[in-house]
Amino acid sequence: MYRTFQLISWAVAVVTLSLLGIMVPVRAETEAPEIPKLTVTGEGKFDVAPDKAVVSFAVETAGERLSDVQQENQTRMSKVFDEFRKLEIPSQFIQTTSFQVIPEYPPPPRRSSGESLEQSIPRILGYRVIHQVNVEVRDLRKVGLVVDRTLKVGANRFAGISWGLQQEEPVRLQALQQAADKASAKAETLARALHVKLVRIMQVTEGGVSIMAPRGQPRMMAMAMESSGDASISAGEISVHGTVTLVYEISQ
Repeated sequence: MYRTFQLISWAVAVVTLSLLGIMVPVRAETEAPEIPKLTVTGEGKFDVAPDKAVVSFAVETAGERLSDVQQENQTRMSKVFDEFRKLEIPSQFIQTTSFQVIPEYPPPPRRSSGESLEQSIPRILGYRVIHQVNVEVRDLRKVGLVVDRTLKVGANRFAGISWGLQQEEPVRLQALQQAADKASAKAETLARALHVKLVRIMQVTEGGVSIMAPRGQPRMMAMAMESSGDASISAGEISVHGTVTLVYEISQ
């Protein structure tokens, strides 16, 4: 009986200590006071003139014999490339983006019940070859000449013009700098208006930078071009937009 009582007492002591061990940290833990904050977002936005253009066009040929169609396509494209050399466009700025060989079939006839699968296979009437090329023009004075001469010597498809920048990083950094400056100025204005002090910057978040370039549409083919003149093309401007968010600790 005495030994049983000792065991019970020992068990109760262990449970009590365990409970005390759990409760002591809970008593020691105290919630940290919430730091007062001020969050502001600044926007950097400006326009910049493009310094390059990418002209997209294609040579399309069609006929019954594939070899003849490919040869005609190659001949036309060679004339276009000759014009590029005359306009002093470096070869590394000329890129084939697509080359397609498309068989041409007659309309599918209605298959009769007694016709075999082999007999229902359509016969190839001819072929269509489409060679699409992008050419980067860094002398914007030559963009009109490129459009005009490529269409005259062999290109018969025009997909448009996209404008851009040779170096995008400087304008990205400029947009972020402008956005950060505006966010900082906004924080100082709000602090004065609310009669609080800016203690320190706790967090900086870059919202990203977008560069939106105007794009010349294929309808430019319908522009009025005199037989002895060149296409008149306006590049417009590129819109750059960036945001930065700042989180400040504030005090009274």
